[in-house]
Amino acid sequence: MNSKKLYSFFVIGIIFANSSYALTNSQSGEIKYITGGIGDEERNTLKEAKDKYNLSVVSAARTGEYVGDTRLIISDQQGRELLDTEAGPLFYAQLPPGKYVVEAESRGQARKRQIIIGENKPSHIHFSWK
Repeated sequence: MNSKKLYSFFVIGIIFANSSYALTNSQSGEIKYITGGIGDEERNTLKEAKDKYNLSVVSAARTGEYVGDTRLIISDQQGRELLDTEAGPLFYAQLPPGKYVVEAESRGQARKRQIIIGENKPSHIHFSWK
């Protein structure tokens, strides 16, 4: 077996040994984020990680069921777009302190929220869709 295959099996083994479900952290500029939450395992893993982030966004139908396939755009107070991504029902990001606009689009609808992230002040957004 070549070293690349051996390394791949080693990494996969570590992931499964340390977590029942592994998610990938992403980054856009200074913003680190993680998203998902379609299945129970994925949702539980995300909820365990949420304390590492200072912005949490939940996307759900008015009936309470989670909604995936939400486009999120985060802009700074000058209107510069910092992040444009497809998000699952749960989205967590680590932002530098400041004022931001979070726009969301799902199910043919659009929503916009202004938020303030402080040194020790996280922000939570719940987008509700028809």
